[in-house]
Amino acid sequence: MRAQNNRTRYFQRGAVFRLPAFSRVSRSRAYTLVELAVVASIIAVMSLTLYPVAGGILSNRAGSETAARAEARNMTRWIERTLQKACLHRRAFDVRYLSGFREELLIQWFNPAEYERYRTNGRCLVYFKSTVNQKKCYTPAWHTMTPAFTLYIFTPDKKKKVAEIAVSAYCGINLTEIP
Repeated sequence: MRAQNNRTRYFQRGAVFRLPAFSRVSRSRAYTLVELAVVASIIAVMSLTLYPVAGGILSNRAGSETAARAEARNMTRWIERTLQKACLHRRAFDVRYLSGFREELLIQWFNPAEYERYRTNGRCLVYFKSTVNQKKCYTPAWHTMTPAFTLYIFTPDKKKKVAEIAVSAYCGINLTEIP
């Protein structure tokens, strides 16, 4: 009798008895090919837009040739700005440098006495070369640098020369990148 009651209840119609017409379908749904293609294209676009950023960050790490060349360009701009500032404010300065490979360039301003440093933060080494072993002084009255000098830029690990920054007597600055 009990089995009979269960069977009759199963075959009765209505939402109470959870017949297939009224119950929820609980099948697992798979992704379509179109959805997978859309996700793959979004990932491809994101990777193509982020690749130059990530590549630039990785190539400019300290010690690489690319970082040393970029630091040489930054140092050239810094020297140009320093010369422009000295000319505008009519202030003289000395370029202070110790011989050998260094990670900084020091400028001593006159009237008032101040120091300004350019630090490479390990991205390159600067080697100073001049024909005369004396102070390198900028004179604002004639806008000249006496004597002229050249800075050689090397990679910090392999000590490979990657650039030269030449400052002429008439404050012309020339950056030469060496391949």
